[in-house]
Amino acid sequence: MKVSKKIVLKLLAISFVAVSFFSCTQKAPEKYHRVMPYPNSELIKKLEWTSKPSKFAGTASDMHWWTWGIDDAIYTLEDDGDNFGGRYWYAHILKVTGTPPNHHVETLTDFEGYDFRTTIPKKLLLRYVCGLVAVDSTFYVCLYHYDWNLQSKQCNFDSLYLRMKLHKPWENVDASLQPNLGFINRFSKLGGVAGIIKSTDWGKTWTNIPLEDTPTLFNPDFGAPAFLSFGKGNTETPDELAPYIYAISNDGNWTSGDHVRMARVHRDSIISRNAWQFFGGINDSNKAKWVKSEISGTPIFTDKGHVGHPTITYNKALNRYILMVFSDVVPHREDATEAEYSKWDLESELQLYESENLWGPWKLFHCEKPWGGANHTNYLGQIPAKWFNNNGLEGTMIYAGDYTRDGAHYGFVTQSFKLTLK
Repeated sequence: MKVSKKIVLKLLAISFVAVSFFSCTQKAPEKYHRVMPYPNSELIKKLEWTSKPSKFAGTASDMHWWTWGIDDAIYTLEDDGDNFGGRYWYAHILKVTGTPPNHHVETLTDFEGYDFRTTIPKKLLLRYVCGLVAVDSTFYVCLYHYDWNLQSKQCNFDSLYLRMKLHKPWENVDASLQPNLGFINRFSKLGGVAGIIKSTDWGKTWTNIPLEDTPTLFNPDFGAPAFLSFGKGNTETPDELAPYIYAISNDGNWTSGDHVRMARVHRDSIISRNAWQFFGGINDSNKAKWVKSEISGTPIFTDKGHVGHPTITYNKALNRYILMVFSDVVPHREDATEAEYSKWDLESELQLYESENLWGPWKLFHCEKPWGGANHTNYLGQIPAKWFNNNGLEGTMIYAGDYTRDGAHYGFVTQSFKLTLK
């Protein structure tokens, strides 16, 4: 049979894509083999780790939502745990100076004098912090919720609600309800954003704290924002993106959502809901459209069941936006079987994408499964832009891991890498 040159080239291209995606699926359970949703990068050939994971001694919190301070330090917003023998709590900010491996980490604040859970509305919501951003010398932090009201899992509202406000949801729980509460907690359904708090004195005091009757700022479709940072204090935003601050969020639950959505807000109006706009697609002039609500927005990325909390870093030297997405290999679903539920936190995966545009289209250049190997379960990677070298080909990632394992990666973990271009 005669085959045209065009068809041969197309078949070769398909074969190349299949081979390049194989490393992302070969170690997963047979049921969870899948094809990645976006094509390979034409710019970046691969990422290689150039150091072993290293946890900064004394750290024992996670998430590490980052921003670049006006003072040239990196600041990370932490959930849960304690650091350097300090307060055990659900909210911390760390200050990071230097560049790994020659970096130093210290506590900026454990939010002493503040308990953001005392003002949760009368719903089964567990409040945490996410999305730290520095705008000039001012810090902004999002307070977001996990929704514990799963219809299929019985729990006692009155007593559980009071214990959640006291940061003691497990205290004196009836033994018959413990399996349900364990499932709900690990499922971690997004419940929306309560509000954005503000500090003008380097985290000593905070204003704009939401009350019990404060309207929800963002619904669960934009339930866990991560902000972008363009230079120190966001003073180097590209002209075509100024004067806005940008944020992205997944939906669904913390590690198994379907989409990434994007929003922007004028840098002088971050705490005002009416000032926020959501990406609504591209118009006929190839320009971004912006709409007023999360629901009417258009996702910038979709990978159903495999979108954990995402982050975007601008690599200025390469003029590329790097989108990092992680997820558990076995997606979190409310109707998960016992076998699926038992594997949720035992294997995670990591993907890295690049684009010339802040909203895509995205092209894959790294996929790793299981992320952390056989002995670790890593999650929520961050790449501070400050830590890229001059040509943009070397950098360092922050992540945490092992929240249900032995805790070896539970803390401020860094690992350096290099990029190879095609």
